[in-house]
Amino acid sequence: MIEKQIRNNLFINSIVTFIISIEYIFFLLSGDFFLKLIEAQLFIIFLYSVISTYKLTKNWLDLYIIFLVLTFLFMLSRPFLHLFDLVDFINYNEQQWYKNSDNFYFSDFTMVKINFILIYSLLFLNIGYLIGYKKYFKIATYKTLKDSFSKIFNKKIAYLFFILGAGAFLIKVIIYINLLHNYGYFYLYSGNYTLPFLIRAFDDFLYIGYILILINIPPKKEAYILSTIFILLYGSMLLTGMRGEFFVSFFAMLWLLSTLYNWKVKLYKIILGGFGLMILAQSILMIKYSYISYDDVNFLDFLSLFIHSQGVSILILGYIIEFEDMFVDIYSGFRYLIAPFVSMFLTLTGQQVPRTESDPNTIYDISSKLEIFLNQDAYYTGGGTGSSYIVELFALGGDVILLSVGAFLLGFFIVYLSKKLIYQKYGLFITMIILPMLFWLPRSSIAVLGKRYIFAIILILFFIFIYKLLKKKETNK
Repeated sequence: MIEKQIRNNLFINSIVTFIISIEYIFFLLSGDFFLKLIEAQLFIIFLYSVISTYKLTKNWLDLYIIFLVLTFLFMLSRPFLHLFDLVDFINYNEQQWYKNSDNFYFSDFTMVKINFILIYSLLFLNIGYLIGYKKYFKIATYKTLKDSFSKIFNKKIAYLFFILGAGAFLIKVIIYINLLHNYGYFYLYSGNYTLPFLIRAFDDFLYIGYILILINIPPKKEAYILSTIFILLYGSMLLTGMRGEFFVSFFAMLWLLSTLYNWKVKLYKIILGGFGLMILAQSILMIKYSYISYDDVNFLDFLSLFIHSQGVSILILGYIIEFEDMFVDIYSGFRYLIAPFVSMFLTLTGQQVPRTESDPNTIYDISSKLEIFLNQDAYYTGGGTGSSYIVELFALGGDVILLSVGAFLLGFFIVYLSKKLIYQKYGLFITMIILPMLFWLPRSSIAVLGKRYIFAIILILFFIFIYKLLKKKETNK
């Protein structure tokens, strides 16, 4: 039955890809296409992707569904608003806090091409996911999550990590609130300030400790109490106006609980919870920028503002298309992909310098390069456009071929994480370390997945060392 569903879904995705390819060729030859038609197709393909995945997995908290929803929120939401006329066309093009010019608008060609690129990324994500699902879905029938467990994940050490991490995290929040109050939001990203070493060292312990405890598969009551404390601690970050760390941790927590305890959530609860998160996130944004009062908005406006404010990542893709000659070629695309590793190397070797001292000619990442092009002064004071896996894949070749290959591999990788890796030794731990960065990919570099994997391996080696040390002490007693 499942294999038949997979075959049918692959056939549908292939037919749709063929039709879209004919439209895309016509668009490239003519330079014209009806914008709302391609936006409607994008929206339908997204809905089909989510619904077909649910029919396959019977779980609204499936890893791929969460990834699709976040991709919609960060990359697809503005075409949705424009399609249904929920925001003025001017606002649809609004550059927000990194304006290049008050009178700048993307060309019609760029607007249409954005949607074609998003459609290709969705279709090949689906195809990669379906092929991976066909390969791995039977594993859960003869393996359990206990196969991922190891004695190196000592529960006492896990709670120690959690407590140390909680303290460091709260201190970080207090420091950030003070900095924001005195210097403003962008000061945190200007490179002129770094957290104290001990806070940076123990900050991740909260998340790591939580994972270590849950991997021991404690009783449901203990897991739910701990998860509540965990998300409340991460919720304190909202007081700074920064929402990303809270939301990716929240979704990682939901997926982990669903995976460990076969926790299935009804759709109406997800919708209600989604509206609650939306209200929380938009309220934080409105407070952070103080650009609107609650007296000015009704619920539809509030919803539209939330979706619009989250969808800024699509603008990056628009700029890259609009100024393709300046940003897109295989050499530059490769530099964008390895930028996080270059940054890590410079940090570890003490060569990383504040933005105000950086040489624009030595910059690797597309976010910084684009920000310097748009507004160099804003870049040096901490402004930034962010990145996206779609932008980086497109920038490799400037068209849909390499983008499609990259999206296919990413779709396959997502199902590998959730259907294969979690059943291997240490696999669930590695997956959970990677997960926040996977969820953040619509607004981040794809290379951060590699960085997180390396980080997970280093942690595992550290836990093995601690375990052997403790075992040796017990033997010597």
